[in-house]
Amino acid sequence: MANSTFSATVQCPTGEKTKAKDIAQYGVASIDKNASIYQAIALMIKKNVSGLPVVDESGLVGVITEKDALRLLCDSAFVEGCVGDYMTTRVVTFDEEDDIADICRCLINNSFRRVFVTHEGKLAGIVTRADLIKANKNKFRPQAAGDSLTTDAGPAAKDVMKSGLLYVTKATPVYEAMEIMATKNVTGLPVVDEYINLVGVISEKDMLKMLYDPTAKPGLVEDYMTSGTVSFDKNTSLFEICRCLVDNNFRRVFIVDGGKLLGIISRTDVMAYIMQNRSRFFSQKQKVTASK
Repeated sequence: MANSTFSATVQCPTGEKTKAKDIAQYGVASIDKNASIYQAIALMIKKNVSGLPVVDESGLVGVITEKDALRLLCDSAFVEGCVGDYMTTRVVTFDEEDDIADICRCLINNSFRRVFVTHEGKLAGIVTRADLIKANKNKFRPQAAGDSLTTDAGPAAKDVMKSGLLYVTKATPVYEAMEIMATKNVTGLPVVDEYINLVGVISEKDMLKMLYDPTAKPGLVEDYMTSGTVSFDKNTSLFEICRCLVDNNFRRVFIVDGGKLLGIISRTDVMAYIMQNRSRFFSQKQKVTASK
């Protein structure tokens, strides 16, 4: 049984009982609870993951997330201690024999985007929202579809953002959005109009709700997207964006210029910037704080 209080009643879209072991990622990166917190941060950046299972000789003992790490980096020029000092000990796990419908219900109802899978009580793998989308996206494949389808104010958004990002429009078939997210390993896609103005976002969570809704039908992105997504101007201070990503459950924000989509900044982008520019970052942050 799952180490969880969730008991979903939704059914697997295929009508069959698909188990956690059928879609789990095995051999996932983990970190020892006695390791330096900086080792955990470096590993998250290197592997581009949003969290790491924390282990000791007894097995899984916690999790350290990018949100935890970003809060530490943003608030202190030097973080003392080991992973065990900052990890979250409440970890939701599922046995490898558990139904993925239960896992989906859990990931819809909570802010975290992954659960750990165990075998005889020991950490064996991980299931993420993206794994569930990959496993079930063909439900929405169209019948006719083929087989392939910086200043004194500190660093600004434009100094850190990634450009050339993937996006969709309201008229994009939802299956195409699923295909992009599943193959490109992204957690959400900005939705733009014909002039590349940002009008919303379609996320993993939006898609999971749709995948496990028995009344859902293949449609367009506009049918399932979230309007009014959080965005920042290209000249916004990175400190402000950092605080936003610490205080909220989403892991990235979009950057705009006059409403037009320019790029994206994720928690990992901010962590990487701070790690590469720690002295400058905290010097500028101190000046900004003192000027207020």
